[in-house]
Amino acid sequence: MTRPRDVLIALAASGAIAAAGCRAPGRQAAHGGAADGAARPAIRTVIDMRGAAVRVPARLTRVATINDGFVESVMSRLGTIRTLVAVGSSSQQRVWAYTYAADDGRTFSVADGMGTMRALHPWLAGLPCASYTSGDAVNYETIASARPEIVIVRVGDCTVGPSGEAVSRLLEVFGAMGIPAVVLRSPADYRGRGLETLRAEIEVLGQVFGEEREAAALADELGESEAMIRARVGGVPALERPRVLYLGLSAGASSSGGAAFAWGPGSVESWMIEEVIGARNAYRGPGARVVLNAEQILALDPDVIFLPTSGGYHPPWELAEAPRFRELRRLRAVRDRRVYPLPWTPMNCARRLEYPLDLLVMAKGAYPHRFADVAVHVWAEEFYRRTYRVDTGQARMLLRAQWLDWTAEAGF
Repeated sequence: MTRPRDVLIALAASGAIAAAGCRAPGRQAAHGGAADGAARPAIRTVIDMRGAAVRVPARLTRVATINDGFVESVMSRLGTIRTLVAVGSSSQQRVWAYTYAADDGRTFSVADGMGTMRALHPWLAGLPCASYTSGDAVNYETIASARPEIVIVRVGDCTVGPSGEAVSRLLEVFGAMGIPAVVLRSPADYRGRGLETLRAEIEVLGQVFGEEREAAALADELGESEAMIRARVGGVPALERPRVLYLGLSAGASSSGGAAFAWGPGSVESWMIEEVIGARNAYRGPGARVVLNAEQILALDPDVIFLPTSGGYHPPWELAEAPRFRELRRLRAVRDRRVYPLPWTPMNCARRLEYPLDLLVMAKGAYPHRFADVAVHVWAEEFYRRTYRVDTGQARMLLRAQWLDWTAEAGF
């Protein structure tokens, strides 16, 4: 039998990086028998988001993932997280801390920030990891050495990205190794189509693990959370909708000659602003993660600013007092203290199960009076308990890990 390492060497030597076709293996009954009378493992066929038919063991025991945490969060809810043997992103293994400096020499720090899966399942930190940070090439040998029965690949996450060429390469190599690959397509890979594809991903994962009913319940709960927010912001006249800016303060913007990133119409972020929370996106230019300089941001002068995870965690304090954002202190939203940090979600190129928390912070920031009776920290704790089937202590731990405890301290 050809070993995975031999396959990798052969591929490297031949330079075979052809696009992977969507070949559909023949269907097989869930309980088949071998021709010689020996029992074969039960198999199920899953149609992934390429439209490809992928045969997987009916009872999975060894699963590898190439994504930034979404798949693991669904697995956690489905009760299958312990089948995980390798991950494709260190975002599920690391613990973060940041310090911010002010003009007058003062500093402000945050510590012990984690993705929800790292916080809820600390043992994930000990699993083989195939990619340390965004842009790193996937180490195929790391995945192969874990001997997975399948690998689940999420297109559009930071680890994989939306590039068809990169995805084709992944599938080519895993195919040569004989490891079945199930492909999901994240909202970031479906620009302009909102978050409905996230629920389609949950459905596919339910099929992979034979937990269709629980997956459907999870998707319904997310939809209910979104519907609650839509109902509260419904009916606001167009002229009364605040102009908001989704502003990424990553240092990467500075290295590109700008001050921050913005997301325009057609992006999932803009869809969240305009279609769910009923506000207006102040940035009308094309594209996602577009570098803007200070003058361009000042010209937009939004009513409200939201600070997402963008190359790090960014509290309002940073925008108001850090030297590199001195010019932006003239913004109306900064002066009026209408700047709100979104939950810490490391390597958040696509949405995860916690996206309703982003929506709630944004909706309450845009329409404080319509959400005056909703305490975000209370709502968030209930969300964690329901979504991940955890107790109150674990829910509060997740709140701290996502650096949302400010919502309780500020009475937000």
